[in-house]
Amino acid sequence: MDMTAFYILALIAFGSMVQTLTGFAMGLIIMGGVTVLGLVNIQAAAAMVSLISLVNASVALRKSHKFIDRTYIKWLALGMLPMILVGVLILDYLSSESSLVLQKLLGFVIVFTGILMMLKPSPFSQSSGKITRILVGASGGIMGGMYGAGGAPIAYLMYRQPLDLNIVRATLLGSFALSTTFRVVTISVAGQVTEEVLRLVVLAIPLVILVTLTTSRFAHLVPDALIRKFVFVLLVILGLFLMLK
Repeated sequence: MDMTAFYILALIAFGSMVQTLTGFAMGLIIMGGVTVLGLVNIQAAAAMVSLISLVNASVALRKSHKFIDRTYIKWLALGMLPMILVGVLILDYLSSESSLVLQKLLGFVIVFTGILMMLKPSPFSQSSGKITRILVGASGGIMGGMYGAGGAPIAYLMYRQPLDLNIVRATLLGSFALSTTFRVVTISVAGQVTEEVLRLVVLAIPLVILVTLTTSRFAHLVPDALIRKFVFVLLVILGLFLMLK
């Protein structure tokens, strides 16, 4: 194994640990890390994140799929899926025309996600309307299409709904599974899933499962506020570095 692959797998392991403790942010930690270190280009990193996220969400849904609120996913998907396609097209264009702009936009998305992570919104008194779900789904879709990680706005909306926590988590996982499946199919048709990406994903899958299972056993020992502050600082530093580089 070369050192580039070693560093990428180390970032994936760290991202998996954070995801287990916080519920999201794995994709952007991997994206930000590999971009700052210059390990692979953003297009390849996003493809890798999509495949890993798809496996992760599929495994997590084995037991919790019965809690999915399909009505929420339907309206989220209406905005999300078309914008994933738009995001992939923007990524493809900027990768060839202006990688610097693509990098700065990634930095902005990472900082934005870090800020959302620190917010603790109180639930709404009633469920959000269809238009709100479509618009939030669209914002998550374009982020997911460009960087393979568009969960932040959808997670923020879902945690404000007057729903049981099990329903919120399962519905989030369901929306992630749907979005990553759609993105994987799209980038496969576009030829963005290279042999190098597949090789790293094959190595990463057992690592992700191992880290997730291990972290979940000790997650109760780590204060939620502490881990959120740590990840917030990490994401902001990564994002600002990319924006100012």
